[in-house]
Amino acid sequence: MDEESAYSSKLTLHFGASSGPIHARPGDITDADDEHLHTLKNTVALPVVTSLLREEELQQLTLHWGIDGDPGDVWITITAAGETFQDLLSSPSWHGGDTDGEQHSPFTAQECAQRLASHLEDWITESRFGWGQQRIARYTLPQL
Repeated sequence: MDEESAYSSKLTLHFGASSGPIHARPGDITDADDEHLHTLKNTVALPVVTSLLREEELQQLTLHWGIDGDPGDVWITITAAGETFQDLLSSPSWHGGDTDGEQHSPFTAQECAQRLASHLEDWITESRFGWGQQRIARYTLPQL
């Protein structure tokens, strides 16, 4: 066998409509439509977000039930100074909860807040409006 025939590779690219996997993402049902999301927004998301973003920076804060992921996924979308942050806030599958739509083990409020704070701090540092700033979340969650 000569060196030229020892290895071969083939790459095929297809352009056009994809029939590939559908990825988890925020759905159409938001905190404006759902009481559970509304409560989660007020008790977890708002304390964290307002501790990191200035009033003039925050333009939109919305929580969504997820679609095409695990049942019970909760997404957050924040628009600040014209930039958008979107993240999976909580998923029952993270705690070994069933993902068949029946029994869920959601994150606690404190765990959601800590995760959101960490991700939002990192995003702000990389954003145009907060480039290089190390903002630290200092918040208190309301007692329910």
